[in-house]
Amino acid sequence: MPVIYTADWYSAVVEAINAHVAGLRGVPEGAWTCRIEIAGDGVSPYVAAGEERHFLVRIDGGRCIWYREVLGEEEEGTVLDYRFRGPAAVFDEIAAGAIDPVDAALHGTVKVRGDMRFLMRQAELVKTLLEAYATGVETTWPLGTPPYAVTGGSSDATTAGAPTTAAAATRGPTDA
Repeated sequence: MPVIYTADWYSAVVEAINAHVAGLRGVPEGAWTCRIEIAGDGVSPYVAAGEERHFLVRIDGGRCIWYREVLGEEEEGTVLDYRFRGPAAVFDEIAAGAIDPVDAALHGTVKVRGDMRFLMRQAELVKTLLEAYATGVETTWPLGTPPYAVTGGSSDATTAGAPTTAAAATRGPTDA
């Protein structure tokens, strides 16, 4: 089980996305690149308050070509089609399957910039990509598993290192 925000985790997300889209019909031709900007919020233990983590994701013909962390601004020559920005705890909860990424965007918790008409026309593909991200990888959370108790920014020690998928994140203690 890969640790969140590591090279192994990015590879597992790429594999999960590609496995989820393999059965889709009518996947649009062409490629698009999005940037994910995760802002430290003092709640997530994975991005310190005031710091940011940036990721680039490339989708071509519905398949994820790469997902990688970048430092600072875009790499030279990278043209962005979409930009997603939000607090670290929210992105952690999305990756753990604890909250719905579409709801986060609709409520403005995650800001989206780009051609919304395309995203709406490709709703099935977008839903599949988001499901793969949120539920396709069993993730290890060594510093605590979201959702986090908001008590001075520290995470719940009882969940540290626990692997999660959407099913595990929503199970109660007697369901395990």
